[in-house]
Amino acid sequence: MAELDNDVTADVLDMIPEEELRICLFSIGEDLYAIPVEMLTEIIVLQKIFPIPTTPPHVLGVINLRGNIIPIVDIRPALELPFRGTPGQIAIIKRGSLNIGIIVDTVYEVVAVPESSVLDLPSESDTGTQDGKNRGRFLKGAIQRESGVATLLDIVQIFEEIKLT
Repeated sequence: MAELDNDVTADVLDMIPEEELRICLFSIGEDLYAIPVEMLTEIIVLQKIFPIPTTPPHVLGVINLRGNIIPIVDIRPALELPFRGTPGQIAIIKRGSLNIGIIVDTVYEVVAVPESSVLDLPSESDTGTQDGKNRGRFLKGAIQRESGVATLLDIVQIFEEIKLT
């Protein structure tokens, strides 16, 4: 009886393509962030934002995008980032049936990265913060890039916690 090659399973696993995650890379302040492309509707240049009275400070107002009213939010406070200068673009993100714009400074590119390249971040218990009020709850992981590390945002968590009214 012929002996079976024990490495056949390893060879087959090497041939299975790794799942990829398509992400949009952008900056807010000096930090590089990423969001999954499937959540992104479009990127637009900054345009006049019409303030809405009695909204929270992170709700900058609304824009009229081709006849659709889009609320625009600044997620810097949620990420504990200071306000710095004039933002450059608006990322329109789909959340259920609602489109919401977030202010970003610069959009760099859309890339596909292996899902295995998304590294876990330390848990709140590892960092000594247990009150749930640190920015870590809005971050899904870190993605190592040649130019540095991009932080994958948990947009669903951000939108669950920020209030539009």
